[in-house]
Amino acid sequence: MGGRLHRHVITSFGDARLWSETTRVDLRVAEVPNPRPGDRIEIDAEAFLIQGEPIRDRERLVWTVDLRPA
Repeated sequence: MGGRLHRHVITSFGDARLWSETTRVDLRVAEVPNPRPGDRIEIDAEAFLIQGEPIRDRERLVWTVDLRPA
């Protein structure tokens, strides 16, 4: 599975910026055509569940998903 793994995310909420230990991953659509909330993904022997709705990039080639430990 190709993609980038982000362990820390800074999110804007109004005027505040929140830092959280969210695992965010970019997945190629060719490898994961239809990820859904609750789907299980394994990365380097660690299991994660997709949390929330996956977001597709403008070119429709990559999904960005937030993960939580399974």
